[in-house]
Amino acid sequence: MGEKMLVSVVVPVYNVSLELLHRCIESVGHQDENDVEIIIIDDGSDQNNSDLYRKICNEYCDTHYYRQTNSGPSVARNLGVKKAQGEYILFLDSDDYITDKCIEQATSIINTYHPDIVFGYVYKDLSDEGKLKHTAVNESPEELVLDDEKEMAVLLNHILGYKEAKYVYKSGYISDGPVCRFFRRELFDNNLFDVIPRWNEDTLWNIELLKKCHTAVICKSRWYIYAVRKGSAMQGYRSNCYEEFMYITEKVSSVGASIWNGNIDKGVAYRVWHDIFILSRGYIFNSKNTESFGRRYQILKKAIKSDQFQNAIRSIDFHFETRRTRRIIKEILNFTMKTRLYFFTYMMIKLYVGKI
Repeated sequence: MGEKMLVSVVVPVYNVSLELLHRCIESVGHQDENDVEIIIIDDGSDQNNSDLYRKICNEYCDTHYYRQTNSGPSVARNLGVKKAQGEYILFLDSDDYITDKCIEQATSIINTYHPDIVFGYVYKDLSDEGKLKHTAVNESPEELVLDDEKEMAVLLNHILGYKEAKYVYKSGYISDGPVCRFFRRELFDNNLFDVIPRWNEDTLWNIELLKKCHTAVICKSRWYIYAVRKGSAMQGYRSNCYEEFMYITEKVSSVGASIWNGNIDKGVAYRVWHDIFILSRGYIFNSKNTESFGRRYQILKKAIKSDQFQNAIRSIDFHFETRRTRRIIKEILNFTMKTRLYFFTYMMIKLYVGKI
């Protein structure tokens, strides 16, 4: 594997079905570009599955298989980065896939602008059937070039949730995770993924990584299909969700302020504010939580009273919310939290997340 490639596609795998892994690999293999390698990182799957994954990889050219003890997707991605020979790296989850024009359009942008990152758009498929059924949509997509820190801050605010009109695209969205973007490999020098698994860990990683970028290009084309499955990590029960909430909201707030000098405060406020819903779905109102009402009520109250969440309450801005009903609900909810109407807040969030 000594030959230099333009793009390395890194795919962490953990006990995914063979059908979905085939689809994932084929979506890369069907691209018109040949200067691409696929790196499969098996994150300690069951031995029978690992044997089959290795066999599948042997069926495809420029596809390489590595296995590690179960350590989580972040560690798997880090190993993939270390093994990659490409000048650029694309992360692809094993149950998702890329559209037919993804690498071709990205390669054209790379050869034209030589940016640090190329962003495409993600489409969320809520009725995934395990087949390759979606295309790029746009044959001649609009390209937005960013080459200064101010523009990077606007983009990061958008990624964090504070929407910027010019980055809105009707056929997808820019992911707040590491997928659907081509990274110049040098960006990972001293900036690998945090090996301690936490929800929303990618938020902090994005805040730090984009600070290192000098140029980025946004391609308004649908490149990545996010196949929604029941029981995903963001939907499941997390017994330590409160501790993770406190850690990530404090860290995002402090790091965002220290390295971006207040330029992403709107995005940080939006992300921290909305993390209360992840805490609510993953723990407080999750059907697997058997704790008493009193215990769950106190956890929500403590989260709202935290310094970082209080800062978010004071600075959150909902003006860009296009759905009037949703904006009104959020404004009422923010008011109840600001005025410490905790019981009313508790009941409103319970209704909002649908965990009645």
